[in-house]
Amino acid sequence: MKKYLFFILFLYFLSSVSAQTSLNMSLFGQIDRGDDRYSGSWIYVDTETGNEYALLGSTSGTAVYDISTSSIEEVGFISGPYSRWREITVIGKYAYVVTEGRGVGEGMQVIDLSDLPNTFSLLSTYNTTFSTGHIIQRDIYSDAPYVYVNGTCNSCGVNIIDVSDPANPKEIGNYNPGYYVHDCHVKGDYLYAAAFYKGTIDIVDISDKTNPFLAAQIEVPAGNTHSSWLTEDNQHLIISPEMDGLPARIWNIADLENMYEVSTYSGNLESLTHNPYVRGDFVFFSHNTEGIRVVDIKDPSCPVEVGFFDTFSGPSGGFNGLWSACPYSASGKIIGGNREDGLYVWAFNNTAANRINITVSDATTKLPIEMAMVQLQDGTAISADRSGIFKYGTVAEEINIKVVAEGFQAIDTTLVLAQGTQVNIDLFLQSRSVSTNELAKLPVALAYPNPFSTKTIIDLSSFSNAQTLVLTDVLGRSLQTFPIKNQTTFELEKGSLENGLYYYLIYNKGGAPLAKGRVILE
Repeated sequence: MKKYLFFILFLYFLSSVSAQTSLNMSLFGQIDRGDDRYSGSWIYVDTETGNEYALLGSTSGTAVYDISTSSIEEVGFISGPYSRWREITVIGKYAYVVTEGRGVGEGMQVIDLSDLPNTFSLLSTYNTTFSTGHIIQRDIYSDAPYVYVNGTCNSCGVNIIDVSDPANPKEIGNYNPGYYVHDCHVKGDYLYAAAFYKGTIDIVDISDKTNPFLAAQIEVPAGNTHSSWLTEDNQHLIISPEMDGLPARIWNIADLENMYEVSTYSGNLESLTHNPYVRGDFVFFSHNTEGIRVVDIKDPSCPVEVGFFDTFSGPSGGFNGLWSACPYSASGKIIGGNREDGLYVWAFNNTAANRINITVSDATTKLPIEMAMVQLQDGTAISADRSGIFKYGTVAEEINIKVVAEGFQAIDTTLVLAQGTQVNIDLFLQSRSVSTNELAKLPVALAYPNPFSTKTIIDLSSFSNAQTLVLTDVLGRSLQTFPIKNQTTFELEKGSLENGLYYYLIYNKGGAPLAKGRVILE
C-alpha cells in the first residue's frame, strides 16, 4: 500500500499554531490529507510493538496514521461511501467503521490492523441487518467482542453485533424502543442510549445481549440528548445535549430509583459539548467551535475546566470545529478529528482543579444562613448545592470572594489554594448593626399575642419586600435568623428560648432594615 509521509513544518507552526488559544495542553502534531470534511476518530495501540495509530474518518473513507514518532505518517486509507460523518471503534486488532453514506461498500466495514505498520486491509463489510449507521460504540473497559451500532434507521434503537469472528459479524440482539437512538455508551451490563428526539437517556440492561430491556430512564431538561459517558466509579453520568445554548449535564445515577442532576458545564453556551469521554478524574469534551475542553470531575457536583485547545478560529456556534477527541492511548496522547482540517494530536499536562467548599453561618447562633450569597471578585455568583454548601473550583491558586446576607455584615476574603486540593471553609457572619437614630425611625411590625407562652404571630402584611427576620436579645446580639420572603405573617415559636424580652428586625433583600418589634416570652 502506498504510504504518504507528512512532516509538521516550522512554517505551519508559525502561521497556525501561534493563532490557537490553549491552556495546559500542547499540540503534538496536526495533519490535513486534503479531504473536504472530517469526523470520528479512535486510537489503536499495537500491544506487541507499542506503536500507536490514530484512525480518522473523512468524507471519502478512513485514514490510519502512525503517531508513535515525532512526525505523523499516514500509513494507509480505506475508501468508503461518501459522507460528512464517519465513526470508528477498535477491538483487538480490528477497526469497525460505520457511516450514513450510501453507495459502493455501504455497511459496517471491518478493517484488519494486524499487519501495521506495513499494511492494513478491508477484511469484510457487514450489511445483513442494516446498511448504514450513525455511530458505533463498544465497551472500552472490557475485551468483550461486541459492537453497538446506533442510528441504523429513523425508528430503530441499537443493533448489538457479535464480532468474535471479525470476518463474519452476527447481530445477536437489538434494543428497539420504537424511537430513534442517536448514540450510546456501554459499560458492563448496562447500555446508556441517547434518544435524541425523545430527550431521554435510556439505561438498558444488556446482561443478556439477546434480550436487552429498559431498566431506568433519565428525562433530560431541554432534551436533544446526543451522547453520554460514565465516571469511572459508575456513580455519575455525563450527558451532552446537541444544541447550542444547552450545557452538558452531570447526573447522579448511583440509585436507579432516585437519579438526579448534580451540576452542569459549558465552556461557552454559544457552542455545544459534542462528545464526552472520561479518563480518570477528567472529561475530554469535543466542544465544537471551542475545540477540546478538559474538565476535572473529581467532585462531579463541581466540574472545573482545567485545559483546552481551540481548533476553530471562526465564530462560536453551529457545527464546525472539533467532532471528537479520543483520550485512550497508552502514552497519554489525545487525538481528535477537526471537521475543517483533519487530525490533531495533543498532550495534556494533567493539571488538577483547586476547590473550595464554603458553609456560611450566623456567628452568634452557628446556624446556616439560608439567604447567604457568595460572589467572586468579578461579581460572579456561586450557587449553593442541595445541602446549602457553596462550591467553586479553579486552576488559579488565589481567589477573592465576598459573602453577603441580608441583615449581616459582608465578608471580603482572599483564599490561597494548592493545586488539586479541596478546602472546606466555615465562614461566620456578624449581624448588621443598626444605629439608634435609624432604629427610632423604623415602623413597628406587631406581634399577637404579646406577651406569649408558646408562639406568637408577627404581622408582615405591610412589608411586601421583607426577606429576613433577625431575632436578638436585649443587648442586640443575634439569636436566630429566619427567611420570610413572600410571607404575610411569621410564626415565632418558643423553642429553646428562655423567658424574657426579645427584639426583632426585619430586613429587605439589600440588607436594609424595614421594621422592628419586640416580644415578651413568659
